[in-house]
Amino acid sequence: MNPLFLLLLSLQGITVVSSIFINPNGVSGDYGGGGRSFSSSSSSEEHGGRRHRHRHRRPPRPRPPRPQSSEEPPEPKRCPVDWMTFDRTDGPWCVKVFYGPATQAVAEQLCQAQQATLSGVQNANERMQVADAARVVVNQNGGGQMDVWLGAKRRAQCPNKPSCAPLNTFEWTDGSTTGTDGFWWPANEPNAIWFNNWGQQNCLVQLVSGNSAVARFGYPHGSMDDQHCQNNFRAYTCGKRA
Repeated sequence: MNPLFLLLLSLQGITVVSSIFINPNGVSGDYGGGGRSFSSSSSSEEHGGRRHRHRHRRPPRPRPPRPQSSEEPPEPKRCPVDWMTFDRTDGPWCVKVFYGPATQAVAEQLCQAQQATLSGVQNANERMQVADAARVVVNQNGGGQMDVWLGAKRRAQCPNKPSCAPLNTFEWTDGSTTGTDGFWWPANEPNAIWFNNWGQQNCLVQLVSGNSAVARFGYPHGSMDDQHCQNNFRAYTCGKRA
């Protein structure tokens, strides 16, 4: 074989091998870390001979659900089972008619023993419900006619009959009843009778009939009358908040 041909063949092989192991930038490369490298948390790129790393942010963790409040809503206020419940703007008002001879002052003390006070009536509906409850009480205790103490007093500026209109003569004292819709006076009432030993009729009763529509003085069942606070009457009406 021609020696010149063998020399040319050897030079060609050296050129091929050097092109495999030498990169264009003159840096010898290897398979471990000469080029780009990748990982699960970052990546790098070369720009103008500088290497920039790009970190991949982890997705935000989902927020745990807020724990539900263990507090239960408060139960609605209720009256005792044997008391009437009247729904008023300031909340439920509990009313009960009690039997027992008492002056107005004693009746107030007996109501306070029930954590209550002598009660007024807000409107005609309450007035007649109290009158009908008192009718049951009077029939359980011999029947007939009965006066029932209510929670009202004569206004100081209304000492006699001509001084004030009937609906403005008395005011409620229980701290819940308001206005004048609950008052109902027969003709000529309140008449403001004066006794020398007892003075003015400054307290209020409801007139109740046990067996007819007619109460004392021939007045309708459930009507009202002004009375001397020192009188003893057979029943009284207590009221309190639920």
